[in-house]
Amino acid sequence: MYLTCYFRYIAALEKAVALCVEGADISVVCGTIDTFIEEELKKTFSNKKSKKLERGIAMPTCISVNEIIGHFSPCPEDTIVLKLEDLVSIELGAHIDGYAANAGTTLVIGGKAKEKRADVLNAAWNSFLAATRSIKAGSTNQEVTEAIAKTCEAYGVEPL
Repeated sequence: MYLTCYFRYIAALEKAVALCVEGADISVVCGTIDTFIEEELKKTFSNKKSKKLERGIAMPTCISVNEIIGHFSPCPEDTIVLKLEDLVSIELGAHIDGYAANAGTTLVIGGKAKEKRADVLNAAWNSFLAATRSIKAGSTNQEVTEAIAKTCEAYGVEPL
């Protein structure tokens, strides 16, 4: 049952990516994905035994654009439209029986990044790889932070 929910959760992230196109209203996309997650959770957990499980949105869908660092989910009356070459970070989350799952991705509207935006995306990915290689028994937070800082320095960007 949980595996079925996982695949539907990934479908929510894929749907969010598909909706993030030039001219899309961020609040509409966020609302659509939140509704999708709730509907999918109801489908997956609809028998008598699972009706008692708590389930729902763990974190509202957030679409952060360019200089907005994270957790941006505008109200329905706030109209903010995605533009070509915007750097977009998508975050969403659901919870089942007290266990939360969050997912996210980053993309560029239109699929083509200007050089600096491409550097940011590459630095983020390679920093993630460097951090995961640094995390091991006996390592410290400072070692992981140093690995991230060195990677970002190579791309000429600053980590946040």
